[in-house]
Amino acid sequence: MGMIALRDLPPWARAPILGFGLGAVAGGFEAVKLAATLKLALSFGQAMALALAAVGMDALLGLCFAIPAGVVATILPGLSSTSRRHALGMALTATALGAWFLVPAARVLLDQGRTLAAGGFLLSPVAIGGVVWFNAAYWLRREEVGEEHRVGWRGWSLVGAVALSALSAAILSNRSFGGAQALDDDPAVILVTIDTLRRDHVSAYADDPSRAPVRTPVLDALAAEGILYTDAITPFPETAPAHSAMFTGLHPYRTGMLSNGHKLSAGYTTVAERLAAEGYATAAFVSSFAVDSRTGLDQGFEVYDDELFPWVRGISEILAARLATRVILRFGDPLKFDFLLERPAPVTFGLALDWLADNKDKPFFLWVHTFDVHSPYEPHGMPGFEDNGTPGAPSVDHRYILAHEQDFTYTDEVRQKLRRLYAEEVAWTDARLGEFLDAVDALDIDRDVLLIVTADHGEMLGEHAIEMNHHGVYDPAVRIPLIIRPIRVSGRSRVVDEQVRLMDLPATILGQLKLDPEPMGRTESVDLLHFVDLPGQVGIPTLLMGRKTASLAAGTLYGMRANATRQRTEEDGRIRTERGRIKYILDPDEARELLFDLDVDPEELQDLSAEQPEVVERLRGRVAQETGIRISEEGGRLRFTRASQEQEHQQSASEEDLQRLRALGYVDE
Repeated sequence: MGMIALRDLPPWARAPILGFGLGAVAGGFEAVKLAATLKLALSFGQAMALALAAVGMDALLGLCFAIPAGVVATILPGLSSTSRRHALGMALTATALGAWFLVPAARVLLDQGRTLAAGGFLLSPVAIGGVVWFNAAYWLRREEVGEEHRVGWRGWSLVGAVALSALSAAILSNRSFGGAQALDDDPAVILVTIDTLRRDHVSAYADDPSRAPVRTPVLDALAAEGILYTDAITPFPETAPAHSAMFTGLHPYRTGMLSNGHKLSAGYTTVAERLAAEGYATAAFVSSFAVDSRTGLDQGFEVYDDELFPWVRGISEILAARLATRVILRFGDPLKFDFLLERPAPVTFGLALDWLADNKDKPFFLWVHTFDVHSPYEPHGMPGFEDNGTPGAPSVDHRYILAHEQDFTYTDEVRQKLRRLYAEEVAWTDARLGEFLDAVDALDIDRDVLLIVTADHGEMLGEHAIEMNHHGVYDPAVRIPLIIRPIRVSGRSRVVDEQVRLMDLPATILGQLKLDPEPMGRTESVDLLHFVDLPGQVGIPTLLMGRKTASLAAGTLYGMRANATRQRTEEDGRIRTERGRIKYILDPDEARELLFDLDVDPEELQDLSAEQPEVVERLRGRVAQETGIRISEEGGRLRFTRASQEQEHQQSASEEDLQRLRALGYVDE
């Protein structure tokens, strides 16, 4: 018995074959769309692999949609010919594919209040189905009457899909970066942020580095070459808000970036946008979902590499892959799938180096973000840390603890083991940073390079009963390392003890590049090199904010870390005035206030609020002025009402995003 010709198959059997071709073509168009929107730097081979992955996934999707479409076309009465039934199956499949791609876009438009445009997107799948119906009915009718085709639908669909894939790969792999505005001798900027790095775990900050919790020879060498800021502060110890301050020069409260689930509005200008306007090539390579492009931190970056999937670069942006991710997040444990949450520093550094090798001959701004120090803490088998175990066999399983934290009780032994694991993560990251910087030096970049290394926040390692996270506004969470290797500096000092802030980085970068900060608009950023060039300047008071627990619903803490003066009588009777630091903390929900003298009590254990009510009142007023918190009195007690602005900054994360953030320790609801 001979094989049955495709034209003789019933609609329910032929529809999946035809649907496979429709899906392949749809995948080709999706690849072109990705080429127009992705901010990844890909080679032609990488871009082609991504395009073919889109074609393959969407072809399978078309096959799946075609199965019920074929059944409907088979059983629906009133169709006069088999060719029309085949055409109906194709039309229904095309309509389903159109809805698959366009309905999510319509939902976004509806959320933006663009109802008319959303309506157009919602109706488009029907129009697509109609076009396919008329064309397929004509083509299949010719086939039915015996007209032969040299190349059938399967062939044409695959040729079209491959052609579209090649087009998308050519577009993605032939992008150029930077503009003609930049001068050949303009300096470059490299910013490295090490997520969750405590200041006291950089041995350059220790009076005796040999007694520091961990030795960091690479960071120590940078501190010796550049400028060490001993009292740098993050205004908000959370990854996305802290980085928003770093790039906009504004406190997160002013931009509305109050959690990792919020998005930076396009109305705020970032330092990357300022440099891109000057013709700089701008690129960012990040290592965590917490700072992916969903946060708006990609503004101004021509390349924003937030692809965590380790194999096919960019695959997470394919719609079908995003559905698969949702399934994993819904029914699986995200902590078991690292590629959904983070990627290791060597991968991120390697991608940054690949881009830099192609763009080193032009002025550039490169931001590299690492996430390994962030929980979960894991061993790397480094010398000196043998007690931590080996990769896959840690001395204590931090992933298990995080998955069962609500029922887990931390003991002193567990805390000590986790602190050792944290220290090893720091040592390992320091070594990887050294490898990256050595590779940068090997590129022989023929221009001055401003290098900044800092952290977005620190980490609480059991202090104040806050276990292995960065909640609250105590110093271990808000005090961060900051090292700048400047291009130009006139002062001799290489250590700055005055208080500075992450918001000061934009003015510092632009000052070193001799660019006007005015186009950035409103900013509270200050050039940190002024503390070296003009000694004697007073540090900058800082409004602090931080979540009380993993859940935003538990409320927000506020604080003010400010300068203080005190007088001390010398042995000869002379009175000497000294500058120091004080910190005020407010929990408005509990109407609780704390005051600490950080010079006398650096561990923040002795509350002085009852002893110094006038200082509390002054700092309370400053916090209220900056945040709009309303203060009233009821029954002789103060009552604090948080400003409505805080509730107005709604999280922009989807349910899928929220599940990832929960896996990272944040509950944005």
